Amino acid sequence: MTTPLELVALSGSLRARSYNTALLRALPELAGDRFTLTLLSIHEFPVFNHDLELDGMPPAVTRVHRAIRESDGLIIGTPEYNHGVPGGLKNAIDWLSRGPMPHGFFGIPTAIVGASDGAFGTTRAQYALRQTLTALNAPTLPAPQVLITHVDQKMDAEGRLTDATTRGVLTHWLAEVERWMRRFPKSERS
Repeated sequence: MTTPLELVALSGSLRARSYNTALLRALPELAGDRFTLTLLSIHEFPVFNHDLELDGMPPAVTRVHRAIRESDGLIIGTPEYNHGVPGGLKNAIDWLSRGPMPHGFFGIPTAIVGASDGAFGTTRAQYALRQTLTALNAPTLPAPQVLITHVDQKMDAEGRLTDATTRGVLTHWLAEVERWMRRFPKSERS
């Protein structure tokens, strides 16, 4: 039997009732015994400022950086704000790409998923996020891409994913995520 992967996740939304955070919380059930998933918080990250970095990395950044580096891979759940990546997520990425090499994303296999209550899912945000992750040498699952539209109609009032079709799409996607993550074993990373 294959050992389950130890994955971590970042939500690009800081909202208490975030669809994307709820989506990330639904993944372990859909993945079965493929992996464990720990949701990391970027809530305490200050706005990136090099002056703060000179005084030492904020403890919240150090904790998340360490968790990502020690994981088998990263899943990012992102909404789309104004055709792009939410500011809080981009800020976290900027912080996590700092410090001595290897930075937080360097060589870390990554997968992106996104949900929106609109008709376009998170197409543009995911595209922009892929560009940033490429610059950071984070190998990102190219396909399939999961862009969940009208997510407000696919979750119940408690934020549980109830739509059977979406659950099926995510189950298939998670099998591909597992294959992708296993291509980049921790033992081969710098």
